[in-house]
Amino acid sequence: MTSSDVGRPIHGKGLPSTRELFGAKDESIRDRVSQRIVELGIPNLRVVAASGERMLYSRDQSEIPRILKTFAFRTHPDAVVQPLSVEALSAVLRHALSEGTTVVPRGAGSSPFGGSVPVMGGIVVDMSRMDAILEVDEDDKTLTVQAGARWADIDHELSKSGLRVPTCPSSKFSTVGGWIATGGLGINSYSKGHLSANVLALELVSPDGVVRRLSQADPEFAQVFGSEGQLGVVATATIAVAEIPKVGGPHLLLFDSSKEALEFAGKVLASDVEPGHVIYESESKIRLVSGALGGEHLRMLDAVVVSLECQESEERFAKLLKKLGASEQKEYVARYLWNERFFPMKVRTEGPGMLGAEVLIPTKKLGGAMDGATAACKAMGLDPMFEVHYLPDGEALMLCFFLADQGNTFAYTVDAFKSLVLTRLLIDAGARPYSIGIWNHAFSDHLDRSEREALERLKAKLDPLEIMNTGKYFALSGRWAGLGGKIFDPRIMKPVLEVIVKLPPLSFSLLGKLSGLLRERFEPRRRDRIVAIADECAMCGSCVSVCPAYQLTGDERVTARGKLITAKAMAGGFPISREHAHRIFLCMRCKACEQVCQSKLALIPAFEEFEGVLEKSFGKDAKEIERFLRFAERSPVYDALIADGLVVGAPRHEQGGELRDV
Repeated sequence: MTSSDVGRPIHGKGLPSTRELFGAKDESIRDRVSQRIVELGIPNLRVVAASGERMLYSRDQSEIPRILKTFAFRTHPDAVVQPLSVEALSAVLRHALSEGTTVVPRGAGSSPFGGSVPVMGGIVVDMSRMDAILEVDEDDKTLTVQAGARWADIDHELSKSGLRVPTCPSSKFSTVGGWIATGGLGINSYSKGHLSANVLALELVSPDGVVRRLSQADPEFAQVFGSEGQLGVVATATIAVAEIPKVGGPHLLLFDSSKEALEFAGKVLASDVEPGHVIYESESKIRLVSGALGGEHLRMLDAVVVSLECQESEERFAKLLKKLGASEQKEYVARYLWNERFFPMKVRTEGPGMLGAEVLIPTKKLGGAMDGATAACKAMGLDPMFEVHYLPDGEALMLCFFLADQGNTFAYTVDAFKSLVLTRLLIDAGARPYSIGIWNHAFSDHLDRSEREALERLKAKLDPLEIMNTGKYFALSGRWAGLGGKIFDPRIMKPVLEVIVKLPPLSFSLLGKLSGLLRERFEPRRRDRIVAIADECAMCGSCVSVCPAYQLTGDERVTARGKLITAKAMAGGFPISREHAHRIFLCMRCKACEQVCQSKLALIPAFEEFEGVLEKSFGKDAKEIERFLRFAERSPVYDALIADGLVVGAPRHEQGGELRDV
């Protein structure tokens, strides 16, 4: 059976058109780029006017050291647009091409590499509101979605039919288009392969506005994956889905050393068990995860989680354990850790902040690479955490993270350099970068040469004027006529890093002492509560998609992430307007942001305190707030969030006290 209303959104929280958005205070458009787009009168397109709102698009999940953000790149976009239809998207791209203006595609902004961050301004195309699930075909086991659909919403919709996507990213609130453009490896990639093997077809809107429908049979199809927005903007995708396994689950084994754990994982993969997915996590990661879980649920040892998805695999795994004389932990403990696979950034609250490296590496080189990275990290004053996701064909996706304090700008900048040193060490040990964006550009010379040349040829065909994500991937640009990006040029950064990695332990020790000195000398004397929480925030965007105020305004300033970024910007001297401040008051107090927050931050009390600060400087329009609440609580969007169980403690149909308390 095929779901009804094929071709129309069957899920997407009933996003209103731009004409149905709440008419809160809008700021006049002063910049030329935005004004030109408005003059086109494109239907189903929201143009972001305010400089303060555009500021939110000057970063992604990564925290750019302020020194680099100020001097090296122009990350503040000239314009931001939110298309609600393929036609609107096509019109924007045609306009950008005619003007020769850079276009930067953006999904949820949940990547840590800067792929959706401008380096020379331009137009950011925010695809997050094109999030409809268009069709679920239960007979053919296929799913068709708009590119802004988030994996969590897809899971929710498919579960109604007993279905699931074969593989998904660890960031469940990232978008389909974002993962196509920047990654494609994640949970269940060991058994189900790369995302490109599970996407059957997609629509790519090229810079000339033409909608190109590509399937796996087309030679250009595979090149879209991992192209990081160089070819155009993904508009829709059709994905193969499967039934949810009725048998199987996670199994957890603990080991006294990483060597024993990696050896066990290798034996599982070499056996006939056929696991769905296998993850290794180091003792240091387990220690922080256990703390985040709020108790001594996990023993502080290196861990391997094996996910099984059928009865045959369960039986074979039991035989393997018996043969090896190994014993596993209790099932509920295994599920604790397995459920944490979707919250990889939760532990950053201990920093507050986290930096590191993410690379692809042959499994046979894992042990040596981890030993070398661990020794280097210790010498640089870092406590590394490792997470390894096993892939087919003898490869693995390895993450090596360490905590860092975002509140200390100088120490954080040195720690960011350490992450480059760490990536260099791992590449020297046989790894290659997983994604490029901005921060891995120093290692772009380690991309597969034939794949890079093929992508360059296709870009010359589809984007001859080079407007798509200009100044990234092939050559990094920035301020000062492009010189700002030269610091990350492999020809410059490679010899610098090689000197560092070839002079240990002296070079590592000096870096460790330097960051220690900077932490001591420049430790913030006072941390405002809201700014401290902003530093702890994973910036994953999970709060954005569930925020009823965002769904009804399209303005990310009303969301938890938007408020936290605003607070940090203000602390750094960024001036906001009265209209910007008044947008922040448009809040349902529904706690949906707290419900989905992977870091479990106490957001509402912090926002109430922040609003008090804003009210002293900008006043508070009580009538506008009341009008918004009455508008929001009667909307289908709000009802959908209630039905999904994401809204608690907020008024509904005038039954709450909050309206009278405004």
